[in-house]
Formats: sequence, C-alpha cells, structure tokens
Amino acid sequence: MSSFYQPSAELLRAFGFARFASPAGQTRYSRPSECGQETMVLYDDGELTLLEAVEGQLLYSFQGRVASEAELRVLLRQVNWPAEVLTSPKPSFSPLS
Repeated sequence: MSSFYQPSAELLRAFGFARFASPAGQTRYSRPSECGQETMVLYDDGELTLLEAVEGQLLYSFQGRVASEAELRVLLRQVNWPAEVLTSPKPSFSPLS
C-alpha cells in the first residue's frame, strides 16, 4: 500500500500560507507571490494541486501526489515557489499598519 504525504497546516503557515474556505473534500491555502497569488489545494485522497494566479490568469503548475516533505520542497522549488520557513511571518491583515 502506498502512502502519500500532505503538509500539515503548521508547515504551510510557516511557509506563509493562510487557510481559506474550500468545498468539502479539499483544504485550500494561499499566499501572495511577487507577481500574484500561490495556492495549494490538499484533497482528502492524498492529491495536491499547486495553482498560481498571475495578472488575472490562473496557471496550473502541478497536480498529483508527493511522498515526503523533502519531495514537496523540491516540487515547490521546481515551480519557482519559496520552500523555506519564514523567520518572522507577517499577518495578512493588520489594523495597526
């Protein structure tokens, strides 16, 4: 039996992703990028999708499964997304900005 890796909510928050509402059977996380928005969708069956919206266009970078956190980090780097833990995460919305 194969096992698939899905990143934890804690790891995704450390990468700068925030959780957003999503339909049943999936969990959606997004973060801003230099030129748009990066989104990772985790599905109950172990698949994940990476999406990037740039200048109003949705680019599908990857859909499939990964076996480990190391493989996820390699995948993120292959699609040119940062794969490092933020040292001082900034909240998306701050009333004291």
